[in-house]
Amino acid sequence: AAPAATAQAVGGGHAVTGYFVAVPHAATARHILVPTDAGVVAVAATADGVTATASPSAAGSAEFSVRFDGAVGVLLGDGADPAADVAVLYRLALASIGAYADGLLDGATALTAEHLSTRHQFGKPLAAFQAVAQQIADVYVTARTLHVAALASAWRVTHDGARSATVDDDLDVTAYWIAEELPPAMRVLHHLHGGIGVDVTYPLHRYSSTAKDLARLLGGASYRLDLVGARCSSI
Repeated sequence: AAPAATAQAVGGGHAVTGYFVAVPHAATARHILVPTDAGVVAVAATADGVTATASPSAAGSAEFSVRFDGAVGVLLGDGADPAADVAVLYRLALASIGAYADGLLDGATALTAEHLSTRHQFGKPLAAFQAVAQQIADVYVTARTLHVAALASAWRVTHDGARSATVDDDLDVTAYWIAEELPPAMRVLHHLHGGIGVDVTYPLHRYSSTAKDLARLLGGASYRLDLVGARCSSI
């Protein structure tokens, strides 16, 4: 809500100074949207004063720590209410992450369901065993809940607009559900695959690794629960 990065008006734009971690695709992006004390500034990834250093991620996808040393960009909006402009950026990011996570868990669940229906053990499909059916059913419930939360968030942002604080309840619940429930659901799906689930030539590891990165990008389950709790206690 109060970015540490600063932006000073200069000829041709705003000069941004600050440091950020876990910035996806910073080296190949056309512009980087930077939350600052003046609002959101769009800085070209190749602008002078931008330094992107590769950092590790669970999925192995491109992620960077980015330093801005007086890099000049364009302030988005009129800058009259910087905090509100930054909030818009966060809301759109959360809604997008929700949609991405929804598809991620849905795809991993479908992949596992296919495996359980075609893999045979003791002469019958794995899906026929009660314990297996119960575990995949639990993941299905998690997946459907995430879908409802993500859909509600996207609808709310579209209906009320990203500048409205009324969308925050739905977004906070969605973000918490992703951080708290998505990684454990992926672990269950790995377990249901048996040994093949940890084989890097099998696609499931890309789903689960991406889930870890999304939970980290959101700040983790404890942080997200604190935000939901604070919102509930203020009612």
